[in-house]
Amino acid sequence: MTDKLKNTRILVHTAIFPWNNYTDKEVIDMDWLSGNSGNQLFRWAMLNLFKKNSHKNFVTTWDFTHNLELQKLNYDYFILPMSNTLREGSENELKYLTDILNKTDAKVLVAGLGGMFSRDGFYKFSNEKFIKKFIETVMEKTNVIGLRDNYSYKYLTEYLGYPEEKFSIIGCPSVTYNGYSRERPAYYKIHTDRYNLIDQEFKIAVNYIAGEYDYHWASFIDKVLFENQKADIFLQDIDEARLVEYGHSLVDERRHDLLVGDNQHFAYVEGRAKFIADPNRWISELKDYKFSLGTRIHGAIAAALAGLPVMIIATDSNTAGLAEYHHLPYIWDYELTEKTSVEELYYRACFEMQAYYDFFDESYDKYINFIAQNEIDLDILNKSLIPKRLFNYNNSVVGNLISSWDVYLDELSPYFELQAGESIEFKKNKKARKGSKNFWTWQNFRTKSLLQLNHKYRVTVLWEGKNKEFMLTAQDGSEVVKISDEIKENGQEVVFELEIKNDDIDHIGFSENFKTGRVHHIGIEEID
Repeated sequence: MTDKLKNTRILVHTAIFPWNNYTDKEVIDMDWLSGNSGNQLFRWAMLNLFKKNSHKNFVTTWDFTHNLELQKLNYDYFILPMSNTLREGSENELKYLTDILNKTDAKVLVAGLGGMFSRDGFYKFSNEKFIKKFIETVMEKTNVIGLRDNYSYKYLTEYLGYPEEKFSIIGCPSVTYNGYSRERPAYYKIHTDRYNLIDQEFKIAVNYIAGEYDYHWASFIDKVLFENQKADIFLQDIDEARLVEYGHSLVDERRHDLLVGDNQHFAYVEGRAKFIADPNRWISELKDYKFSLGTRIHGAIAAALAGLPVMIIATDSNTAGLAEYHHLPYIWDYELTEKTSVEELYYRACFEMQAYYDFFDESYDKYINFIAQNEIDLDILNKSLIPKRLFNYNNSVVGNLISSWDVYLDELSPYFELQAGESIEFKKNKKARKGSKNFWTWQNFRTKSLLQLNHKYRVTVLWEGKNKEFMLTAQDGSEVVKISDEIKENGQEVVFELEIKNDDIDHIGFSENFKTGRVHHIGIEEID
């Protein structure tokens, strides 16, 4: 362990850490979930990035506020994994966090901040002064605040009038729980009919928010549970956890005949109501299912992390906004009809999940770059969770430089080394040995969108260099034709065209005779 990893002290807004060992019963009894198991998912997702640091140097906000000696220490970073705090009724949390912020000089990292807003627009919350105080305090201590969706961005910039450059939409950190790897189910492939059959053995993971009960969606959930014996409910709220653990009924205002509210509900009696506090076990359990359906955003994200197609039933802007950002399939609750079936939603989810997978790399790179923008030393992060396509130069990330390109930088060829500036300079790696294992001399790029079979595309490369005859290659071996090669004011513009002849692809590359050069931009457009 390096000195940095040994000595970096980090304050975290969490109750427990991923490396602590607690039973579900202990977590429930102490309510270390802060009311909802979804909170653990996004908190631990962020902590997974920092877990290589000495665990003894992590301090929870609860311990900080209850121990004066801990308040006297110097902290390098204060990490705040957030959710829907911009809402009515959050003034206690806002005051609590603002008070802690004022007691430390640590660099602050706020990620996933969102809110609960009306479908009709924004209105003045009764606790608006506390929201403003929190935001203004954070802005003094951080470069950029990470927001979960466009609704939150518009609320803070357009409604409250804060400067746009202080905010970046990064989605929810929970999506990054497994790092940059994605569970891609073997049965799922777009453009085919290879979906699981819907029968009595088809396992469905159901979720919902009891506190947002509405007969319209609740009757649909009830129908799914009644008609599908392999449909189980994954409960998340702390009172539901006590129901599963001890049989305690929910309070009257949260107990409804159509949902599991006491130990008499048929799903509870049949052992189909589950609660899992630990995110690792939660995701692992979900891998036994074929489909996730319900109103909870983190229930859906946990299922997506397990490789399931998901369909979210959005009941508010908080849920819809996050689903929109991450391109997760969703419908509004009012879209449900008597004719809506599990089959319809399942097949739709299978089709629409491709957008989630297509966007994943871009959103992950943006998330890591957001962390770098806030001057977090990337040397203390868990390197196994940082893609090889992102390279650290002067505490910036190459992925930020190519955010406007239509490709990502895939794994770097051993032949090259990079220099990041206003563009990406490919230099020959003098330490690379030809003939050694895993040595190759071409450079691939992952396309941000799938290049589809029988479609034509134009690829434009703006660059500077000496290897004038280099060509573009296609993953499926389709022929690539160089259309033009012109000197422009800011470099040499080479235009290629190709028609995908063999299969859908998501990679293109520079041929082997590209040896060195400075690349300013790579753009892709579909042509007739």
